[in-house]
Amino acid sequence: MRALIFALALLLPLAAQAQTNDTSNPIIARMAQLVAAYNAQDLAAIGAIYAEDAALFPPGEAAILGREAIVQHYADAIASGARDVQFMTFDIRSTDATAVEVGETVLQAGENRVVTRYMHLWEVIDGQILLTRDMYHVLSIQ
Repeated sequence: MRALIFALALLLPLAAQAQTNDTSNPIIARMAQLVAAYNAQDLAAIGAIYAEDAALFPPGEAAILGREAIVQHYADAIASGARDVQFMTFDIRSTDATAVEVGETVLQAGENRVVTRYMHLWEVIDGQILLTRDMYHVLSIQ
């Protein structure tokens, strides 16, 4: 636990980092795990990234509350053909127990390429870095 808090504290100088996916950063490593799980269509692994009481705020929809409902949201997206997610983190701001990450994702949804911007709140819970709040909006559909 102490090592995890120390690792998060090391992120403070990276508060304004520009466009990176350096997985030596624990937040970026967790995001990489989420993207890998999504691309593998591994719903259990997706669920393991979210806190039990997490909230997802998709554009134009009501908040999706709780890990199970969030996993169902991902299952529905995968079933509808969303695939090949990629991400780029632009900014991380952190404290000893939390981090806010801002970035963009690109994914295929049928024949369309969808670009989104997201903001994540990560928290250390029981020694794990878990996603507790996930908000995104669509920048473009091409």
